[in-house]
Amino acid sequence: MITSVQDWLSLLRDSHSAVGFPLIVCGVALMLFGWRIWKVSVVLAFGVLGMVVGGIVAGPGDDQLTYAAGCGLLLAVLSYWPVQYAIAVLGGVIGAGLTHFYLDRFGLSGAMLWGGVGAVSLACTALAILNRRHVVILVTAFFGAVLVLSGLMTWVMTVPVLFGTFRSMAAWSAIVVPFLVLVPTVMSCFYQMAEMRRLQIEL
Repeated sequence: MITSVQDWLSLLRDSHSAVGFPLIVCGVALMLFGWRIWKVSVVLAFGVLGMVVGGIVAGPGDDQLTYAAGCGLLLAVLSYWPVQYAIAVLGGVIGAGLTHFYLDRFGLSGAMLWGGVGAVSLACTALAILNRRHVVILVTAFFGAVLVLSGLMTWVMTVPVLFGTFRSMAAWSAIVVPFLVLVPTVMSCFYQMAEMRRLQIEL
């Protein structure tokens, strides 16, 4: 079960390089046209979130994949009908996850850590309610960037020299991987916003 970036890289390494093409195609489609299929993207986001939570709660074992799939399916179904409100919850979850990651890096723990995570989660949920369009664009752009990067990694892994260079860079600096995801995410956000303004469409 995938519960970390390292698990995801291990899965990509074990996959055939041909998997890279559909990953890149789906990622580019999300980055360019994600706002057109935002409801599907939100449901998929909750499905992935449920799988991660289910895998972590179940822990290593034969039943981990079953629990993960069950939690993913449950969250995806629950988010389907109230998708207008689910996007606000998703904004809060994203804010909470990022806050936990960075506060943990700064050495905070206990009440300080979870107090900060809770406050940011509430603030991001409120902002997501007021700026649903921006949250939708951010989620689809991020998922698209991750898929494109994953597809490229399946090809890079077939060239040991390139993969070794990437691993060295990632081990040397913690900002390498976030930077590689952030750049296409930001580019996709600007493109989708421009397209929505050009077509004068509101979500």
